[in-house]
Amino acid sequence: MDKLTRYSDEFIDELKENVDIVDLVSDYLELKKTGNRYKGLCPFHSEKTPSFFVNPDNNFYHCFGCGAGGDSINFIMEIENLTFVESIKMLAERSGMELPDMSTQQRQVYKEREELFALNKLAARFYNYLLTDTNMGKEALEYLNDRGFDENDIKRFSLGYAADEWQLLLNFLKKKGFSIHLIKKAGLISEGNNNSYYDKFRNRVMFPIFNNRGEVIAFGGRILNSEDGYGPKYLNSPETPIFSKKKNLYGLHLAKEKIRKENSCIIMEGYTDIIQAHKKGFKNSIASLGTAFTEDQAKLIKRYAENAYIAYDADTAGNKATLRGLDILNDTGINVKVIELEEGNDPDQLLKNEGSALFNELIEKAVSLIDFKINMIVKDKNLSEPGIRKKVLRSMVELLSEVEDNLEREIYIERAAAKTNFKADVLAEEVEKGFKKNKKRNYKRNREKQNKQKEKTFDLYSQLSYYQKIEEEILAHFISNPSLREKLSGKISKNDFNGRTAQLAEYLFKGSVISNSVHLDKIKEDLEDELLSYWSEILVKQDNSLDKNRILDLADYLSSKRIFKNKEKLCRLISKKELSLDKLNRILLTFYSLNYNIERRD
Repeated sequence: MDKLTRYSDEFIDELKENVDIVDLVSDYLELKKTGNRYKGLCPFHSEKTPSFFVNPDNNFYHCFGCGAGGDSINFIMEIENLTFVESIKMLAERSGMELPDMSTQQRQVYKEREELFALNKLAARFYNYLLTDTNMGKEALEYLNDRGFDENDIKRFSLGYAADEWQLLLNFLKKKGFSIHLIKKAGLISEGNNNSYYDKFRNRVMFPIFNNRGEVIAFGGRILNSEDGYGPKYLNSPETPIFSKKKNLYGLHLAKEKIRKENSCIIMEGYTDIIQAHKKGFKNSIASLGTAFTEDQAKLIKRYAENAYIAYDADTAGNKATLRGLDILNDTGINVKVIELEEGNDPDQLLKNEGSALFNELIEKAVSLIDFKINMIVKDKNLSEPGIRKKVLRSMVELLSEVEDNLEREIYIERAAAKTNFKADVLAEEVEKGFKKNKKRNYKRNREKQNKQKEKTFDLYSQLSYYQKIEEEILAHFISNPSLREKLSGKISKNDFNGRTAQLAEYLFKGSVISNSVHLDKIKEDLEDELLSYWSEILVKQDNSLDKNRILDLADYLSSKRIFKNKEKLCRLISKKELSLDKLNRILLTFYSLNYNIERRD
């Protein structure tokens, strides 16, 4: 959170109180009650065993797998990829609260983003108007009609046309009050000579790109003809303050509910593929804005579904960049299957020419990612040539030795042997050698993975010492209960803590925090990521059944423990014969002081 762009502490606290974090998180993942907490699969990383916990008593969440954690504002910022201000607005609307006035800088940041959204929305409407209501868009409209798209398709996806003019959009937006600076920042104009500007998109069919909330954030444009001077066949918006190609998916705003309902999506390559798919009833179809998937896109899909069908044309599906992207999807925990299309075919053409029935059959016949890779290895290979045969065998061994499950590995070995006419036992022997080699090489990584898996089946406190549990419980109540801070600080200090709790106590046991004259969000801003994660961790584990007196008793116990430790250390010093009289006197005075503190406490 930007230190200069904040609402009042009172408003933030009230907003957090009004948002039920369990209800909020449940909109994005399934939560199950366990004791006084809720747990589920973390939406921020791939996992099979739930390590994501929500504590409704103090409205905090924490993942013990990846360390993500915080309050309702942090959750919305992370999962919706929103700014702090946008998250506040979203939560305020959700809880029916009216937003207070913003700071000057806050207004500027928020205003610019809102203006960019408004500018893109207006540009999309302008392009749509040129397509549907002017002679300039006649050729583009005919092109779309020839592709099989009608008025409903154009309306659903807000399709448009960028005219073969140099400054048509620029002049229109300027008349509507938008500055050249903002239009350029939106990526809709380019800079020419002598500080002149011209429309970036010209003579193109326009495909607005929406975020998952249905706001126009960018554009893709397909050229109508191949004459020189118009640039590449497809031209996309550059990165802007509201658009990141690697974090968005084309068509998701229309497809997300269907994806969530069916727990699966169909991933295609092009804009027209998606429009045709939705037209034919495959409304869970989305495009990746590029064939190589990113981790951000994979995580975005994982929020809605566990299964993905890949429907790229044959040439695209087999290239290395695409395969790396599919591996990213798979590593995120998504079950990936590949719809194998015939050479030269793409989803748009197939759906237009053959209809939905054939495409449904191809979905039913979709193969696993490993089966698809096997097919790619043997594709167009002359296996009668010894050199090629050996190369294919090595590729098979490299692929199958990465399969960790023994039964699954055996099944794929049999399939690979059948496709290549290799002897299954020879292939299995080579794969086993490769598997053992990988296992040895990755021993440390596998051991860490196993340890994490054990930790995930935990009782929240199983890895903690008795004293650490006490320290964490005291700190959690110190954070969440301001009325306790002064009493706790009278009994213990930062010196009574150890390890990470001592690091947190260093920030918390300050006069400004104890007196409640500084808001804890200001303290959190100074914490490094590791300590910030630990903050949310101890709050999620907090036992709210403990009353104030019990917490104060634990503080007494913690302080006494430190005193007894110091007395033991002094006793060991006294037992040394070489002590001078002066040093012995100082030790005895310290020992007396410690006894006095214990007697006062008793």
